Amino acid sequence: MFELFFVNLAQLMIPTTLAVMVGGLLVGLFFGALPGLSATMAVALLLPVTFAMAPDVGIATLVATYIGGVTGGLVSATLLRIPGTPSSIATTFDGYPLARAGEATKALATGMVASAVGGLLSLLVLVAFAPSLARLAIRFGAHEFTALTVAALMLVVVLSQSNMVKGLLSAAFGLAIATVGFAPIGASQRFTFGSIDLAAGIGIVPFMVGLFAISEMIRQLVEPSLRIKPNFDIRGTGIRLSEFVGNGWNMLRSAVIGILIGILPGIGGSASNLVAYGAARQASKEPESFGKGNVAGIYASETANNASVGGALLPLITLGIPGDGVTAVLIGGFTIHGLQPGPLLFRNEPDLIGMIYAAFFAATVLLLVIQLLTIRLFPRVLLVPRHLLLPILVVLMVVGTYASGNRLFEVWVMLGFGVLGYCMEKYRFPLGPMVLGFVLGPIFETNLRRAMMFSGGDLMPFITRPISATLVGLTLLALAYMVYAQLKGRGAGANGE
Repeated sequence: MFELFFVNLAQLMIPTTLAVMVGGLLVGLFFGALPGLSATMAVALLLPVTFAMAPDVGIATLVATYIGGVTGGLVSATLLRIPGTPSSIATTFDGYPLARAGEATKALATGMVASAVGGLLSLLVLVAFAPSLARLAIRFGAHEFTALTVAALMLVVVLSQSNMVKGLLSAAFGLAIATVGFAPIGASQRFTFGSIDLAAGIGIVPFMVGLFAISEMIRQLVEPSLRIKPNFDIRGTGIRLSEFVGNGWNMLRSAVIGILIGILPGIGGSASNLVAYGAARQASKEPESFGKGNVAGIYASETANNASVGGALLPLITLGIPGDGVTAVLIGGFTIHGLQPGPLLFRNEPDLIGMIYAAFFAATVLLLVIQLLTIRLFPRVLLVPRHLLLPILVVLMVVGTYASGNRLFEVWVMLGFGVLGYCMEKYRFPLGPMVLGFVLGPIFETNLRRAMMFSGGDLMPFITRPISATLVGLTLLALAYMVYAQLKGRGAGANGE
């Protein structure tokens, strides 16, 4: 397989093939950077275009578009606190404060390098362990998915900083919002209040853009803010070798989280970046610095979301099961070329597998080079006068949100969550747990109801099935440790007084 990898990598260097792939990369980057658009939309847009290409070139272009779309979200997340994609939500937590402190170039470069590291690590796992990891993923049933989402939701304690109660309330509110609309099983209407618009549920784009971007617009308007002066005098990118090396374990851990979550169908990068961010904060010796511009948070988020790309491709090419929305569209790319992803693909089309690996590597490296060469252009957005920048951003957010569902109702939802986000942050309710609850809510509900249907309402399989029992045990241990640590901290504070 490694020999095929290098043969196909050389084939990608043919000027026409390289130009087509770079075009897909830039389209993905553009769609990922604009709120309301996504990597899924970018891949779907280019899908018909690849019909006229050779199968290997067409698939390589779609893979490059996928990688560009996931990585592109970090630009707007860092500079404007607008997550370009759900996979860049956690990047706003530290990337935006660092940019506001005048270190926009450093924040962007950190995210770009972390994205490349996450992508390359996931590619290494993809090449070396694809069949083994896919066999593990297929053993996940409804009970295992339920236990996994509960374990992820327990990270609200980590993301809630010093107030566990507010973090749990925020997560519970996110879960509640996710229940609006038709039930995933049974299709009964919930919390619709007779509204047809609410019957469709709350979309992630208006939720995400409103909670982060509109709330920031409100803050800019009602609260005095300092003029941001990006530092353009730094040499290179502002990344320190000591910081990069010091975050080695952080990136490795985040890549593992991204790969494992990416493998599991339906979860993807929208959850992996939040989970990795929470794990990084929990492991840090200075957890209070997270949310204030700590580069470790950027390394964790961007490594995980790009690592989830390789994870999502694993079940696609080995089992024919899409790991996320983008890989579901990619199945269409295989189909129009008369290919069937799955175990037989390795035997019948080894050259195509080698091309996928080569395209993944080439797209990751090319994207890093393109971003680093243009990195000093992006922070100049912060130099645009606020009275000009805010209206432009509002127009982009309204257009992107409307395009996500083709409904004016989505725009009103976005504005409503903007007000909610501003109020929550004003009273120190963390947004991270709410987002995680909203993202994982449907997955948790669907699999919990399936598990109860399979077992006839019996909860015992959660502790008799090995994988599920392991996840439940780890969740209880983590929760017990976190409660103990918080109580110990309060006791130390009381003794200090």
